[in-house]
Amino acid sequence: MWVARSGKVLWQLPDEQSDRVAPEVTSAWHGRVYGETENGPVALDARTGEDAPASPGIAPVLVNGSAALALKQEDGWKYNLFVYAATG
Repeated sequence: MWVARSGKVLWQLPDEQSDRVAPEVTSAWHGRVYGETENGPVALDARTGEDAPASPGIAPVLVNGSAALALKQEDGWKYNLFVYAATG
């Protein structure tokens, strides 16, 4: 993650010293970066890269002030769409 104005790198993943992997980023909103790893959904603080609560355990593909949308693959090309109320 970097500062848009200066291009300065704030943090990056993977981080071999702390044994952290880079998630597949699905979206970002209001200081949070959402994504998935092989261990499941993650949320990160955009300024520090530290873990943040990933409640309700999804990696949304779209987030705004009202809702978060998430997709879950079922079979082949079949996906289910979930809508969650935005909180916090």
